[in-house]
Amino acid sequence: SYYVTLHYWYLFLTAIAVAIIATASGFSGSVLFQPVFYFILKVPLAQSIATGIATETIGMTNGAVTYAMMRDEKTSIDRKALRSVVPFVIAGVVVGIFFFVYAPRPLLRFTVGVVIAAIAIYQIYLAGENKLGSKTATDLQVLAKPHNRIYQFLAGAFSASTGTGVAEMHQPLFEERGGLATLKANATAICIEAIADWTITLTNMKLGNLRYDILAFTVAGVLVGGQIGPRIAKYIPPRITKIVFGVSVTAIGVIYIVTSWPQVVKLFA
Repeated sequence: SYYVTLHYWYLFLTAIAVAIIATASGFSGSVLFQPVFYFILKVPLAQSIATGIATETIGMTNGAVTYAMMRDEKTSIDRKALRSVVPFVIAGVVVGIFFFVYAPRPLLRFTVGVVIAAIAIYQIYLAGENKLGSKTATDLQVLAKPHNRIYQFLAGAFSASTGTGVAEMHQPLFEERGGLATLKANATAICIEAIADWTITLTNMKLGNLRYDILAFTVAGVLVGGQIGPRIAKYIPPRITKIVFGVSVTAIGVIYIVTSWPQVVKLFA
């Protein structure tokens, strides 16, 4: 039964912690919820991904609104950059949803592992480079380059099919390539993630993939955490958040790959 009970009350506290980390760092919270739902609570993979994204949708929206209302020049959203990437991200989301719906579950699980591990390792690399942006606006010409448009498309596809991609890939796109200051890049990445997530979550709602008995507690938690994260972001060294996120998510990705590999081999045997 998916009726709301107090059975998952502890997810409220988990969601607060995840939302603080996600909204303070500019990374996706969904990837941290998924292993809890799938491996610990034994929720089916599609529902784990969809419920994680739905939770993240509220958390990222809350975080984006908080950043917008703070009216702090250091943490404001770069609206021109946002408008530049939205069409390509949404196009990728549409393709990603098709893969999510029709891909065999072992292949989907393997894909989740590969995508999130690759993105996490990239974050560790960026932390090692320690290249931080300083501009008040993203270089729009950089965003418009063909390879970066493909990158934006893939980010949307990855988020729709695995729950990870838009925020993690756009934060370094805005900061490392576009030169945008770190906190502004975080805020803008969170905003584009929220926009993509609403498209994905409304689709999953229609498909019946959401676990409302879990969402009742995770949504309440991210509403609290989403108010705290943006306010403490300026006090947390960006390099530390990249390393912590990268190491933890790489481990999650490896677990997905290892547990799904035998079944994937059987699919193509």
